[in-house]
Amino acid sequence: MIRLICNSLCIFTVLAVTPMSGHAQVDYDHLAPTPPMGWNSWNAFHKDIDEVKIRAIADAMVKSGMREAGYRYLVLDDAWMADRRDEEGRLQGDPDRFPSGMKALGDYIHGRGLQYGLYECRATKTCQGLPGLLGHERQDIDTFAAWGVDYLKIDSCFAELNGRLSSQDYALLKRCIIASGRPMVLSISDFGQGAWAWGGAELAHLWRTSGDIYPFMQSVYNHADSSAGDLMIHPAFNGLWQFAGPGHWNDPDMLEVGNLKTAAEDKVHFSLWCILAAPLMAGNDLRNMTDTTRAILTAKEVIQVNQDPRGVQGYKVFDDGDHEVYNKPLCDGTTAVLLLNKGKTVADVQVTWDQLGLRGAQPVRDLWARKDLGTFATGFTATNLQRHEHRLLKVGTPGAPLVRTPPPLPPERYTVTRKGTTYLSDLCCIWKNGPIPLSDRTAHNTPIVLSGTVFKKGLGCTAASKVMYQLNGVAGRFQSTVGLDEDAPDDATGRFRVWHEDHFGRAVLFDSGPMHKGDAPQAVDVSVAHVNCLLLTFENAQGRRSKVQGLTGVWADARVIATNLANSANHK
Repeated sequence: MIRLICNSLCIFTVLAVTPMSGHAQVDYDHLAPTPPMGWNSWNAFHKDIDEVKIRAIADAMVKSGMREAGYRYLVLDDAWMADRRDEEGRLQGDPDRFPSGMKALGDYIHGRGLQYGLYECRATKTCQGLPGLLGHERQDIDTFAAWGVDYLKIDSCFAELNGRLSSQDYALLKRCIIASGRPMVLSISDFGQGAWAWGGAELAHLWRTSGDIYPFMQSVYNHADSSAGDLMIHPAFNGLWQFAGPGHWNDPDMLEVGNLKTAAEDKVHFSLWCILAAPLMAGNDLRNMTDTTRAILTAKEVIQVNQDPRGVQGYKVFDDGDHEVYNKPLCDGTTAVLLLNKGKTVADVQVTWDQLGLRGAQPVRDLWARKDLGTFATGFTATNLQRHEHRLLKVGTPGAPLVRTPPPLPPERYTVTRKGTTYLSDLCCIWKNGPIPLSDRTAHNTPIVLSGTVFKKGLGCTAASKVMYQLNGVAGRFQSTVGLDEDAPDDATGRFRVWHEDHFGRAVLFDSGPMHKGDAPQAVDVSVAHVNCLLLTFENAQGRRSKVQGLTGVWADARVIATNLANSANHK
């Protein structure tokens, strides 16, 4: 697996930590060898939580069989804390809703054979406006350790006011967890801002690939595509699978199983998360779930796909928009295959063994039916699938040689691997929001021309365009010429900015200010020494609510210049 390290010198300093004397060394990197499983309060209750309700959930996790199925973590999301710290600056539970205190609640959860999780935010306040971590990181992590916390979900609302990069914030939290002496899984909740690119695998155990999920199928599919499609990354990667593996997982957000309209929707949602090696954090009210919902959440053979110790995230081998086929090679020489109909009409969905890297006749097992279907010569067809219907199969013979994954996208396709000039139009973006810019053309697919000058290289983009490139910490300078292209509307006003890492750090390296069609192009020449990820944004300068149809601009000759690759810890 490709593992990316943030090269900022300050982060190396933060990570070089010796735990406090008297505490055992935390084996931080091995806390999540398989995707974490548990339950989180938000999707079921939002901020309406209290200790009676949470204790009942703990009891239900045991009684329903979820604990035995592998669900370990019971996580309280936002709104557990009081609206102010105590006189010594420590966090405290809301005294009306958690009168017994947060340690007592943790003791109750542990007494049920479960592990205890809490939510916090890395800013001064949480998304619900309650006290956040900023300025209290060490104190709060030590408090959580004293309470017996095993899992931390750290959100990012208001984090753009912190004055630190995301990688700096989460590196500090990793340092504090290690220093506390208590093992705690760290979950990055940043609305899918590219943690896989700027160092998530080195800093945390899972990271969000999306915004918040909602209980309807289009949201479920969009979130699946944030991890397995091209919603957040260049399509050449075929999803984010190459950035996940034992100890570090892509997280398309929590489960809505039990909150969707039908059992068929619940089942395909669960199958998608299992084949994507996604964390399985249930989000329904366990106190009154139906037998059908319970059976879905505890389906043993389906969960085994998710928890397979090989740790391969499933990837698509076919997608025509309405029909998809996923493959997830397993540790025993077999492979899991999901055939899905997302279209509005009944359809057959087929997979061939060639698509999976298999040869010869193969046995097939239906994992939901827990039934062997027979041996098939060249492939398998799931017939008459209704909308949102699928088949989850196990293909192959246990003990056979491991099914190979496709080769990951090589570093030279998406990062700086050589001295001299590298044009960004020759690289695949590693994170995106909005359409991917056209390479060496305007967004109208015409030659790049600014004030009569023709540029052979560059990026043509539409508003709002946000793209991140992984520089590997080895480039010295970023250079470009920016302006609205000749086909932009006459009343258009755009703004070009260059950022260090994601937008939370507010580390703007260049800002064009408002630019109008016909304005003289602006030259960009900024230092990017020690910058691991470079974010380029082009947006409507008139504000979010003001829309100008057809706004287009160009990063002409967008390039980085590397002088000394030997300084990179990542370079291969």
